[in-house]
Amino acid sequence: MTSSIAEDPYASPKTSDLDSATAETFSQPPLFSFNGRIGRMRYFSYLVLSSILLMFVAGIAAAMLLPVDLSASLYVYGAFFICITVYGLSLNVRRLHDLDKSGWWSFLMALPILNLLLMVFLVFFPGSKRRNGFGDKPTSNGIGVFIAFALSLLLSFAYVGTLMVIALPAYQEYVERAQQAAQ
Repeated sequence: MTSSIAEDPYASPKTSDLDSATAETFSQPPLFSFNGRIGRMRYFSYLVLSSILLMFVAGIAAAMLLPVDLSASLYVYGAFFICITVYGLSLNVRRLHDLDKSGWWSFLMALPILNLLLMVFLVFFPGSKRRNGFGDKPTSNGIGVFIAFALSLLLSFAYVGTLMVIALPAYQEYVERAQQAAQ
């Protein structure tokens, strides 16, 4: 006698086709990969926080090398810039995969106006609810992702606010000088 008959002779045969169709599987999003899927909240959090962190570290490293050698500081800053560009590209590709689109769409980021539309698409449109051609549904967000999202929103607003505080008075001064020069 086989072991399945010994367990329950009246049970229906188990097949992997039926079990996998009803079971929902999740995948943990890899941090440094062009494969897989990533949700909206993780995408935004990873993009903002990693950009701020890498630019801060690159600025410190470049500032430390600037008195020593100008070209070395430019190379260091350029290397950090390339790293963050590749990492941002990987995030865009994984987010497009979640939207069931090809990663090649990420090259629209190089085109003016279309890059803004693509960013709105990546941040605000929900991904596929189930498994798609690019993998399983990403894992649900934990408390760490919610905290990172709140922090990234706060830092984004602080960054824009700081730019406005600096840019508006400078623009007002420019307008006044332009009016005085026109008279």
